[in-house]
Amino acid sequence: MHVDSSVYITIAQGITRGYVPYKDFVDNKSPLVYLISAPGLHFGSFTGIWITEFILMCIFVLFAFKTALFFGKCYIALLGTIFSCVALTRFLSVNAGPEEYSLPFLMISLYIFTKYFFSQKQKVSFSELVILGSCFACAIMIKLNMFPLWAGFCVVIFIESIKNRRFALLGKYVLGFCLGVTIVFIPIFFYLKTNEIMGVFFDLVVFGGAAKGFSASGLKEISKNFYIVINRNLSVVPLIFGLFMTIIKFKQEHFTFYLSYTVSYFLMVSFLSFTNGDGHYNLILIPLFVPAFTFTAKFVCSAFYKIKARKIILVLFFCVVFSEGLVMFLYNITKIFYDRSGILLINAGKMIDENTESSDKIISLGFNGYIYPFTKREAASKYIYQGSGLNYIMGAQEEFISDILTNKPAIIAIFTAEDEGWQRQYIESWHAPIFELIEKEYYLLSDENGFKLFKKLS
Repeated sequence: MHVDSSVYITIAQGITRGYVPYKDFVDNKSPLVYLISAPGLHFGSFTGIWITEFILMCIFVLFAFKTALFFGKCYIALLGTIFSCVALTRFLSVNAGPEEYSLPFLMISLYIFTKYFFSQKQKVSFSELVILGSCFACAIMIKLNMFPLWAGFCVVIFIESIKNRRFALLGKYVLGFCLGVTIVFIPIFFYLKTNEIMGVFFDLVVFGGAAKGFSASGLKEISKNFYIVINRNLSVVPLIFGLFMTIIKFKQEHFTFYLSYTVSYFLMVSFLSFTNGDGHYNLILIPLFVPAFTFTAKFVCSAFYKIKARKIILVLFFCVVFSEGLVMFLYNITKIFYDRSGILLINAGKMIDENTESSDKIISLGFNGYIYPFTKREAASKYIYQGSGLNYIMGAQEEFISDILTNKPAIIAIFTAEDEGWQRQYIESWHAPIFELIEKEYYLLSDENGFKLFKKLS
């Protein structure tokens, strides 16, 4: 359970209980990230969500391997896929997040684009065009800033088609792509319309999300963020690969692929640079790692072609390159044996349920929603977390404070277990009036299980 996943799971849980995102829960992500989680949560609780993630990651790995086969034979493609996934584990710090859920849609699209450029007549079937459009729609309905991958490839394909006067084929491309987009958009917008949340969706997701996504204050900060993004766990490698291949393939076979690849990757990194986001944002770059790492594996293997143990050397080479990521991943795996955060959350949720009535409301202070999936009690405000992207929503702070001061929840939960810097979750402008309320009308029920639980005086 991490900050982002706690919010998505809470909203998905609300959907299974008949609540509506944006109306009953405020967040600035697109609706598909909640809707994807809801079925698994409904039928299998946390195991159901894990199965959902597992299926999506299997799809990602399958199409990563299929894409890698364009750049190397089976063994080389397998290594390129494996070590792209090793790079992925370094960024997979926020589980069930939009970046993770978008990976299969990004990877399927890259596979279709690669197939288009590497086929002899540069053609794809109409059904593949529909799938491409559907993947695009799914990705931006998970998070709006996913579009650069399609933008880079589609612009080059459009220009190339105009240059070669393939107007009928271009019309087919546009029609198939738009049909795929429509297939996904219609049910989602029907869901938004029937639940009367179309307007608030645009306010929170489109305008609020855009405000957060372009939060960098100037060119200097954007340049600094670009440097940070590109230096995370070898994220510079695909850019170098793309530029190198674009230069050496100039006016040669597959030049347009490498040009599209480079433009897409540059756009993706640039859009991540408009906000100084966490490392897990780099997850969306991982599909474009696959061609770069497969090509690298092929190059290293050919350099040692006279040596019988070249395959072992190749594996060792990648292990050394990814030593930091591998060590971090193995360290995270060891947490299975000693991490007690799940037990603490379960115990805290039980304590809340045992000390409240079924009609009572609770609230968690800070920018996470850790406690809600572990209790049967509902939130006293639709602002289940505070701060972060909500700072860009007009009137959010005032409405949250009014909700709490008026409704006075039975339990106010303050998360303390993460580390000694947990106080950073609390924002003076958002929480100072709530702390004053706690001092006057609440007492400390418990400071165990990673939470300070304050119960309202009778």
